[in-house]
Amino acid sequence: MRGRDIFKVVYPIMRLLSYPLFLLPRFIINWLWILADLLPSILGVGFRYIMALRLSKSIGKNVFFGRGVEIKSWENLEIGSNVSIHKDCYIDASGGLKIGNDVSIAHNSSILTSEHTWDNKDKPIRSNILNFDSVKIENDVWIGCGCRILSGVTIGERTIVAAGAVVTKDIESATIVAGVPAKLIKRLEK
Repeated sequence: MRGRDIFKVVYPIMRLLSYPLFLLPRFIINWLWILADLLPSILGVGFRYIMALRLSKSIGKNVFFGRGVEIKSWENLEIGSNVSIHKDCYIDASGGLKIGNDVSIAHNSSILTSEHTWDNKDKPIRSNILNFDSVKIENDVWIGCGCRILSGVTIGERTIVAAGAVVTKDIESATIVAGVPAKLIKRLEK
């Protein structure tokens, strides 16, 4: 049985199990998120989804979170349906992050919605203020392993971001991009 089929069967139960979590403070749920990595495969996946229902701004159906996924500022995170975020990804949604439907984010990728400034010379760069800018990943996007998506970008629908790419500016729909910084490699048929 495929994961999507299992999800359809257990979704009502997971939804029901998520309601008591709304009684707990967010910091406790964040702590439980870390502990969920210790749970065996399917049980851990289900438990992480239940917690994501409580923590995120909005989340669709059939969303997979692998082990070691770290998410900062859940309250600014919107995720569509049929999304997979694989092992050891880091997601900073401080500036706002919207992930569409049918998106796959491979292992060890990072999505950032903030960046340091360096204008104030009286402070170390790490102590300068942060600039926040949202990221939007549209429908049907595949982000390869080890990618870095930087703040303020939109990745158009039906796009492939090749492994190891660093996305620093908007990416057109129906394209393959690769490199540091990411550049157009090929256009796909829409």
